[in-house]
Amino acid sequence: MRILLCCNAGMSSSILVSKIKAAAEKRGEEVTVQAVASSAVKEEVGKWDCCLVGPQLIFAVDTVKAQLNIPVASIEPRVYAMADGDAALDFAKKIVG
Repeated sequence: MRILLCCNAGMSSSILVSKIKAAAEKRGEEVTVQAVASSAVKEEVGKWDCCLVGPQLIFAVDTVKAQLNIPVASIEPRVYAMADGDAALDFAKKIVG
């Protein structure tokens, strides 16, 4: 699974990227995860299976979805704040179906 994380500057989600990678490794799952700033999303078309948007950008979910044409959803604030890699990975799998 290829997961893109999108936040304001691409920095605050870098901790969550590490936690998702660790959760996937612990489960023996193959996952590619990267964080980008919302301004760089248009350069990511065709590279990802889903996009998780930081809660501070919940207003941009529809725009990001239109740009990437993949499942896009806002991460629950508690999951984001706690950098809960397991919960974020489960959420990504859920929105991909």
